[in-house]
Formats: sequence, C-alpha cells, structure tokens
Amino acid sequence: MALQITASPNLITPALDRGIKNNIARKSGNKHVHGDTYKQRTTWKKVCDFVGSTRAVNVVGKAHFESKQYSEAAILRKDYQATQKSEVLGRDLTDKEYDDAVWNSTGVQSRLMREDYIRYSPNYYSKENGTTSRNLWARRFSKLSHCLHGLCEMNAAPTGMTYNVMRNAGTSGVDEKSTKNKILMFGLLGFIGVATTELLTAIRGLSSNSATFLGQGILGLLVAFPVASSALGFLGFCAGLASQIAVQKHKVNPKQKEDLSKDVSENLQKILSQLKSIKDKPELIQVMAKAMQGKHHVLKKIGPGSVDAQGIPTILNSSLAAIDPVKSDMENMQALRNALGQYMQVEKPSAESATLWARYRYAKAITTKESHYVALASTVDHMEIANPHAKAMKDARRQTEEIAAPALHNFVLRTLAYPATLLDRVANTQIAPTLRKWASESYQKEQIKKMSDPDRASKNCFKGEYMAKNIHQYGPVTRACIKIAEGMRLFNMNVVLASNANLSRIFNNIALLAHNAVGTSPASRSMCNSLGRFFGGAVLAIIFGTFIPIAADATGGPSTVSTNGNFPVNFSMTNIGILMFLLSAPTLLVQGLAHVAARVEGWNGNIAKTVPNGVPAFQFSR
Repeated sequence: MALQITASPNLITPALDRGIKNNIARKSGNKHVHGDTYKQRTTWKKVCDFVGSTRAVNVVGKAHFESKQYSEAAILRKDYQATQKSEVLGRDLTDKEYDDAVWNSTGVQSRLMREDYIRYSPNYYSKENGTTSRNLWARRFSKLSHCLHGLCEMNAAPTGMTYNVMRNAGTSGVDEKSTKNKILMFGLLGFIGVATTELLTAIRGLSSNSATFLGQGILGLLVAFPVASSALGFLGFCAGLASQIAVQKHKVNPKQKEDLSKDVSENLQKILSQLKSIKDKPELIQVMAKAMQGKHHVLKKIGPGSVDAQGIPTILNSSLAAIDPVKSDMENMQALRNALGQYMQVEKPSAESATLWARYRYAKAITTKESHYVALASTVDHMEIANPHAKAMKDARRQTEEIAAPALHNFVLRTLAYPATLLDRVANTQIAPTLRKWASESYQKEQIKKMSDPDRASKNCFKGEYMAKNIHQYGPVTRACIKIAEGMRLFNMNVVLASNANLSRIFNNIALLAHNAVGTSPASRSMCNSLGRFFGGAVLAIIFGTFIPIAADATGGPSTVSTNGNFPVNFSMTNIGILMFLLSAPTLLVQGLAHVAARVEGWNGNIAKTVPNGVPAFQFSR
C-alpha cells in the first residue's frame, strides 16, 4: 500500500490554529498578547520557561513527538525515492515493490525500531499483528523500562511527589499559582521533610555503620532516595538497551501503514496552514525560522550550512516555494510531500567508494536532513498544542499524582455521602448531594472554567490564581509582589525541590550531545534521561551524604539541628522538605502582601493585555 495523503476539512480549527501559532511564538521567544497580536517575551518569562522545563513530563513528550516525526521524515524521504523509481520505470510500482522501497526499507525500519518509538507509539508489536518473538520481547523490555522510569521519578523527588499526592487527594483543582497551593506548601512540606528524615534514619539504624567514605558513614550515602533513583535509572537504561538488542525489522502491517499515513497527512496539513499564513511576509518567516531553531536558541537545531544569508532554513524556503495559496489544500500537500522528500535526499556513495567512513558520513547526513524536518514539524506538532496520547504515556509517578490521588479524593467524598444521607434525613440538610456534587467530574471541570470566565472576573479578581494570570490588571505594587511570590515559588519547586532533576538534566544533555555528535541515528531521549538520572542521583547522593556533612564539620555548623528532646525528631538541614518549608514561609508572606496591595490599589477591571511602548510586536493571523 502506497503512502496515502489525505486532507481533512475539520482538522485546522480556530482553536488548533491559535494553539499552533502560540507554540511558534513561544519557540521563537515571543508570546500571545490578544487576538492576532504577539510580542517579544521578557527575560523573566524566558527564565521561568527554562526553569520549568526540568520536569520529566517534558522528556516523555519530546521522546514521543520526535520519534513520530523522525518516522514521518524517513517515510517522506523513501517515498520520494519510490516516486523517482516509478518515473524511471514508466509505470506504478506494485504493492510489494513499494513496500520494499518504503515501509520495509532500512531507512524507515531504523526509525520504527528506535526505543522512543517502541515505547511511546501505539502497540504494533503484538501477536495479532504477526510480530516475531524477538519483537514481542523488545516491547516487553521497553514497557519494563517505562515502568522503571516511573519508579525512578518517584524516588528522584519523594518530597514533591508526596506533597502533590497529599494535595490532590485532599482537595481538587488546585492551581500551582494559587494562594491555596502556597498555603498547602507551607503547611505540609515541613511534616513531609521530617517524615522522610525519620524514615531514612530508622532504615540506617537497622545496620551497623562501620564502613566510611571520605570520613562519613557509608550508610548515610547509600540509604538515600537519590541512590534509589540512580539505581532505577541505570536499570531503566539496561531494560531499554535490552529492547534495542532484541528488536528486529518487521513488515509494517496495514493498520500501522494507515496510522503512519494519517500522521504524515495531518502534519503536512498543519505545516501547510502555517506556511500559507507566513508566505510573502518576511517578518513572520523570520519568526518561523527562529522557532525551528529551538526555544532557547543556545544550540541551533539547523546548522549554518543549511540556512540562507538571512538565517532562514533551506527546508523552510523549499516548502514556501512549493505551495501556492490559490491551489487546493490537497494539491499543496502533494507539492509539500515532494518538496520535503526531495530536500531530504542524500547522495549515496557508490559501491566502489563505500568505505566505512563514507557510509558513516552518509548515515550522518541522512539523520541531519531528517532532523530539519523534525525542526519544522515540531512547530505544529507539539505537546504544548495537543497531546492525544498523554494519558497512555503517563509514568507511575504521574499516574499516582494525577489519576490515583484525585480518584481517592472523589472516592472518599462519595463514601462520606452514604452516612451523610442519614444526617440529611434527621437534620433536613443537603450534605450528601453536596458531597456527591464535589466528587463529580463535571462539577470539577466547571469550577476550573469559572476562573477563565470573563463574566466572573469581578468575583475572581482577588484570588491568587487569577491575579498571577492577569497581572496587567493591577497596580505596580501588586504586580511587584505577585512577581516576587511567583519567582520564589518557581525557585522553590523547580530549583530546590528539583535538585535531582537539575543535576540529571546536565548529564541527560551531555548524553544527548555526545550521541548526536558521534552516532548516526537520532539520540533516544528516554534512554539519555535514564542515564541522566543514574549519574544525577549518584552525584546528589554524594553531595548530600558526604560533602555537606564535611563542610558542616569544617565550619563548625551542624548539618542536623537537635531539638534537645523537646520534639521526638531532629531536623536535618540536608532534607529538601524541611528546606522547602523554610523557603515557603517568605513565599506565602509575599503572596499575602500581594493580596493586601490589591485591596489597597484596587483592581483595574478585566482589561485586555496591551503591548508596552518600545516592545517589538507583530500580527500573526490565519
């Protein structure tokens, strides 16, 4: 079956189009203001984005979308070759000839066999699809690696996970920017910190502490959550490696061909919708070019040899040249199909000159060309726009925090409604119906929508969540307090609480860069993340278990504060929960000052955002 390109009349909705444009703006260093107006993001917003991107959900999302897009790139590249072969032969290729040239070719198969694709794509490795025994084991090892990834995330941030579970189980719909969240942080994190300290102390007390490392007891180093996350990260990497050893080429079944054709068609249609918006508009073409280079623009996704004098990627210029706004979407999508396939062609070395070095350079060149397609596709196909497989990709930590904890909250409310029914009959109250209403999904969704309902702005204007999201509607003192409180919250949650994640991120990026610099295939984000967790957890365990106590001893300051028997616990100053408790106090104080300032300065009304004087802005419409 040949690649089937189809255009859906209902795919590009106004909401999807706006989401894509917002993503392009975000990746290019801009943000949506209102309507079709966009402006340059402030340095503060860029820092917030960078700090917030440490979370594992971003790694999983990138792995899923990139693996899908690399498969699309290989299909378009091989499809163009099949078209050229058909023209040379002067006839259409048979189904078998096309399958061998495209679906079952080495180029496409190598992308379908990548660990990220096996792990996060729909399950095509099943007995129903005639999969070989080795590929069944590859899928099992990949699922095991994903399971270990979730357990690793749970141990990498036990304080944050415990807090999120307690918060989501105790109350529903708490926005991280809300005042309620800051109150809960202050009230719960100290207890969580003490509990984890006492748990580790009890475990260490079960064994004698005879061995030492750099003068410190070895148990203090080994019995720690970072060590557990490090070990699980290594085991997850090994399971992923086993999956890659086991996997082998398989004939693409009709269902997978249909799904892959649908993926290619949808992304071509999304790309076309944005190309039509920017064609013959130099300013918007520059915005798109910046978006393709990556959000932080530190390491360019497309090298200087593949851009023109104005910095516009060649693949973008080729795509713009291929389309004609006057023609139908189907005609333009076919033109895009050919233009992108032609762009990704690389001259293959002849049999006489096919040395090992020549084959290596050929494989590297193909991956580079396909990465340019991924850079283009990621502007329109991204987790920030829509993620239909988000629930299926959740790891054990996300399932616990975002599914199990809210389910427990609703279950408790529904259970309490039964005895409340008796009270309602006796006291003529309405407690049971209220509890069932609170536990209903429709009610919870309705409550979330109320915060963004413009008709309720006057009722929401003094709520912390609304204030943080509509900061432009308040006076200068209120705005300053909101920014300080949010900055402190971001620092607490994404720097202090995410110390393991930030260390792991360094090693994760090193692994990605090393593989992309030397390897001939795209680096696996999930595998590199496991390696990052392994090294990051190990380094953090050494820092907490060795260097901090050494520094404390050298300066005469205690790493553990004794309560001299006034409380049954001691407070370890290396415990993240206790440190977070201490840092959440000033955060809550500044948030309270923001509320006071808002009452004093007043609310300016539900006014729309405007572009400040001197800030670069542009219009981005359909």
